[in-house]
Parts: sequence; C-alpha cells; structure tokens
Amino acid sequence: MLSMLKFSWAPVNPPSTTSRERYVMEVWKRFNEKELTHSMAHYLMAISALSLNGGASVSAIAERLGVSKAGVTSMLRTLKSRGLVDHERYGDVQLTKVGQRLAARTERSRDVLTRFFVETLGVEPSAAEEDACMIEHLVSVSSMVELLRMTAFLASNDPAAERFRTAFRDYQSHCRAGSAGEGCPVCRGHCLRNTIEDVEAAVDEAQASLRTGGHA
Repeated sequence: MLSMLKFSWAPVNPPSTTSRERYVMEVWKRFNEKELTHSMAHYLMAISALSLNGGASVSAIAERLGVSKAGVTSMLRTLKSRGLVDHERYGDVQLTKVGQRLAARTERSRDVLTRFFVETLGVEPSAAEEDACMIEHLVSVSSMVELLRMTAFLASNDPAAERFRTAFRDYQSHCRAGSAGEGCPVCRGHCLRNTIEDVEAAVDEAQASLRTGGHA
C-alpha cells in the first residue's frame, strides 16, 4: 500500500444508524428545495449563451435545448417568478443579474467538476462531462470552492502535487488489479468497486430487458 495514500477514516463520534438515517432523510427532503433544478440550470445557461450570439428568443431556446416552444414558455414563467429572467411577449429573454450569476456559477462548476474527473481521477472525458452536467447545480458553493482549490493544486508543479499524481496513478493500478485487498481503508476487505459495477450491470440488464419487452 502506498504510504502517501494511507489513512484511517473513522468519525470521532460516529452517528447511530437511526441518527444517520434521519439525517439522510432530511437531506433528501431538501433536494427539491435547491434554488435550481437541472432543467432550470440548463435554461439559464442556454439563455446566457444565446444572448451573446444574436438574442435568446423562445424559438432559439427551444431549438438549442431540443424542446417544444410550449415547454420553453412554461419554464420561462417559472424562471420569471423566481426573478431569474425578464421576458415580454414576443421579445427576447434576458437574464436578471441573479440569473446571470447562477448561469455563470453553474458553468464554472461544470468546468471544475469536469477537470477534476478527467485530470485528477482519470475518468474518460465523455463520462466526466456527463457526470459533471448531472451534478453541477447541486454541489454547494463551499464544496465547489474547495474542489477548485484541490484541482488547481493537483494540476500545479508543486513537488507534493507531482508525488500525489504519481502515487495515485499507481494506487489506481493496484486497485484495478485487485491487489489493494485487505489494506484498503475504505472497502475493508469487501470491494465496493465490484459492488458498484455489479449494480450498474444489473440495472443495465433490467433496462435492456424492459426495452425488448422482457422481464427484469
């Protein structure tokens, strides 16, 4: 096991199962209270991009996002009610200052997440972009700022960053080969990677069966 990546993870006062379940439930309830949904974030970014290239009309937004004009009109009502856009009938859509900030923040979050997934974790660019797109609007500002700092540091020429990059690549190779074994401080003898991959394969199989009219 690489000494640089050794660590012992255990909360000082681990919560009871009941307390943790209650906390997870509270987080789940707050999910829909986020200031932006996935669709809202993409509308704001589309409007921002179109505004720089001739104007964000309802037709242009619909074409860019591949949705109907009726769908755009419905979403614009929601965004306007939240103070994120200004839109007069038959006119172009304009982002408010708050809308502009949220669009910019979402775009930057996607950039940071994509770079972290690709440059630090070694995820394939297409998968990294898709994953970043899915969570860009969900990560808190404080977590994103720290992730940005970590990504910037690991991409630097600092000797410690260079040692980490080398050590992490070696550790990934050991993990893929299954040689981390009992020494893994997270899996503790029960490989979570295999569990995650098995679940993904089972979900893919079930979805394929449904598409072909079979039974999962």
